[in-house]
Amino acid sequence: MPPAQERFLFLHSMNRPLILALLTGALLGAAFPPSPFGALAFVAFVPLLLLWRDHAERLSRPKLFGLLYLTFFIYHGIANWWVSSWQDAADPYLFASGIALWIAHPVFLSLPWYILASVQRLWGRGAMLTLAPLLVAGCEWIHGQTDASYPWLSIGYDMIMSGPYAQLADIVGVYGLGFLILVTNVLIVAVISVWQNPAKRWQFMSALAALHVLWAGYGLVALGGSEDVVVESDPERLTVALVQPNIDPWDKWSSAGDQITIHRRLVDSARAGKKGWADVVIWSETAIPSTIRTPANRADYDELRRWIDTSGVALVTGFADLVTYEPGQAPPSARKSALDPTLRYDAFNAAMVLQKGQTVVPVHHKTMLTPFAERLPFADQLTFAMSWVEWGVGISAWGKGRTRIPLPITIRHGSTVSNIRLGMIVCIESIYPEVARDLVNEGADVLCVITNDAWFNGTPGPEQHFVISRMRAIEQRRWLLRCANSGMTGIIAPSGRPSVRIPAQARAIAVGSAEPLSSRTVYAVVGDVVPIIGAVSALLAFLLTRFPRLLRKLPIHSNSNQG
Repeated sequence: MPPAQERFLFLHSMNRPLILALLTGALLGAAFPPSPFGALAFVAFVPLLLLWRDHAERLSRPKLFGLLYLTFFIYHGIANWWVSSWQDAADPYLFASGIALWIAHPVFLSLPWYILASVQRLWGRGAMLTLAPLLVAGCEWIHGQTDASYPWLSIGYDMIMSGPYAQLADIVGVYGLGFLILVTNVLIVAVISVWQNPAKRWQFMSALAALHVLWAGYGLVALGGSEDVVVESDPERLTVALVQPNIDPWDKWSSAGDQITIHRRLVDSARAGKKGWADVVIWSETAIPSTIRTPANRADYDELRRWIDTSGVALVTGFADLVTYEPGQAPPSARKSALDPTLRYDAFNAAMVLQKGQTVVPVHHKTMLTPFAERLPFADQLTFAMSWVEWGVGISAWGKGRTRIPLPITIRHGSTVSNIRLGMIVCIESIYPEVARDLVNEGADVLCVITNDAWFNGTPGPEQHFVISRMRAIEQRRWLLRCANSGMTGIIAPSGRPSVRIPAQARAIAVGSAEPLSSRTVYAVVGDVVPIIGAVSALLAFLLTRFPRLLRKLPIHSNSNQG
C-alpha cells in the first residue's frame, strides 16, 4: 500500500470517533426547536451509536467521556446558547450562570452513554443497543426530579416541529417520545449492522416501518379528530384577554405602581365600549413586582381592587406574595426578619385570581424554581450557602411552593354560571411535565402559563419556551393560555397548535376563547411508566457494570448457571 494511502487510512481511523461525536452534537442541535428540522432527531444518535458499537471497547474511559462531553457541549451550545446571552442591561450573575450551565450540563447528558459504554464492554453490542433507549429516557426523567434539574433539552420536544409525531405524548409524555426517538435510531443502526444479511435486514426494516406507521398514524388520527375551535355559542366557553406589556425586565422592579398602571391602561383601552369583551384578563409573571398584599403596599392593592370591582374584570396575575410563618412552621430556608428575629417569612413567585366582590383570594406559589437564578438548589439543606447565589435584579431566593392546586374562577354568561378551575404554571414550571399533570389530576380544566422571558429577548429562548408549552397542552389535552411579558403570548389548543398569538416584543392584547375540558389522557392517569423503568434500569446497569460481583449474587444469575 502506498505511504500516502496508509497515512490517510491512519488519520481516518483516528478521526472517525471525533467526527461521529461532532456529528451527533450538531444534528441534535439542528433538530431542537424552533428549528423546523425536528425530523433530524430520528438519525441524530446514529453516529454516536456507531461510535459506541465500533470503539467503546477500544478507547479508554477518559477518551470516551471526552467524546461524550464534546457531543453534548455542542448540543447545548447550539440549542441553549441563549441562556448565557448578553443583553444591554444584563446582570453579570445571569451571564455567569449561563456559562456555568453550558459547562456543567453536558456532564449530566453524558451519563447514560457512559453507562452504555460499560454495558457494551461487559455484555456486548446487543445489550448496549437494547438498553440505549431505556437508559437515555430514564436519565432524562431523573433530570427533572430535583431542585437542581434542568430538563429543557429533552429530545421529545423535537417532535413538536415534526408533524403528527408529537400527538402520542397524550399517552407516553415527552420522555416517552424521546424513548421512541432512540428506538428509531437503534433500529437504523441495527439495519446498518446486518446489511449483508438480507433476512435480518428485512426484519429490522420492517420493525422500523411498523413503528413509524403506527406512530405517525396515531398522530394523524388525533389531529383529524381534534377540536381546536371553540364554539362561540357555548355558554361554558372561557373568553380571555392576554396582556403582553413588553416592559424592560431590568427596569420593571423600580416601581410596582407604574407596572400596574401600564397594565390597567392597556386593558381599559382594549375593552372601551365593548360589551362582554372578556371573562378573564391575564397578566404575566410578576406583572405586579411587589408584595402587594402586605400593609406596606395597601394603597396599591386597594386601588387595584376598586378597578376590578368597578370594571367587573376578573384578573389573573403574577405577583410577589409574602408569607409569615407561625412559630415552628417555617422551613429551614425561610428568612429571618431584621426587626424581629423570631419572625420567619418567605417571598413567593406567585399567581392569584382577583374577582369582583371576592373576599378570599386564591393563590398559587411556584413549586419549581430556576436553579440558582431564583433559588439555591436544596436550600433547606444548604441554608448556609443561600446568600452566595443572590443576584441584584428582582427578588432572589424565592420560597418554594408545596402544593399544586388549580385556582377557581366564576364565570357568568347571562343566567349561566360556570366554575372554571385554572391550572397555574409559572415560567420554568412549564418544562416539568409533572406540574401540568398534577394540576389536571387535581381538577384543572384549563391550563395557564405566565412567564417573563424578556431577559432573553432577541434569542431563540422565548420561542423554545413557547414550544415546550405546546407539549404540555398535548400531554394533557387541555387548552393552554400563555401570557408573557414580551413574548411569546398566545392560546394553544389541545392539539398543540397555536390558535391566537402576539408577535414577540410587541405591546398588545390578544383576545380569544378556550373550552374547559374534564377528561384525562392516558398520560395524565398513568404518568411516566417507561422513563421510570428506564431510570431503574440505568441505576441497575451502573451498579452491575461498576461492581460486576453483584451480578453473581442475583438469583437470576445463579439459576442460569445451574441450568
